[in-house]
Amino acid sequence: MRGCVFLRRIARAGSNSRAVDTPAVVRVTMIVSTAAWGAAEALMRRSPGADRLARALWTTALALALVHVALAFQLVYAWDHGRAVTATAQQAADRFGWGWRGAIYVNYLFLALWLADAVWWWLAPASRASRPASIEAARFALFAFMFVNGAVIFASGTGRLVGLAAVGIALASPLARRRQAVSA
Repeated sequence: MRGCVFLRRIARAGSNSRAVDTPAVVRVTMIVSTAAWGAAEALMRRSPGADRLARALWTTALALALVHVALAFQLVYAWDHGRAVTATAQQAADRFGWGWRGAIYVNYLFLALWLADAVWWWLAPASRASRPASIEAARFALFAFMFVNGAVIFASGTGRLVGLAAVGIALASPLARRRQAVSA
């Protein structure tokens, strides 16, 4: 509880000087996370060595996504959850003509599932690797959906370019794995 009070004081002190929009550090953490995610998707299930690198990239991407959320709450929303909910709904309204206040909770659920998957990969890699294809397909579809939305539709500039590349690489990776399996 004391830590939250300390962080709120820092946020208030920072907000007195000027309004904070979206600092570069908040965007950069998610841009690098997106690139690491795309690379991890491309390397998964190719070979034991590639899988170890993929797992490290997967974990790095997750860590950066979590840092992105923490930085956004600190630097943009001043730890005001209501403000974050409103801003997230407004971003959707700006893009689609309607906003849903529950969208931020979808992001939280996504991060929780990503964390669970990363923990599973570290604690029981053989079990994770042998999970049913339907579970892996659902996981892949969820991640592709979230990254298309977050790193392409809601991004701009460099973030969108990195997002397009990462999503393209991720979407092409199952085809490359199939081709590799056929030629082996």
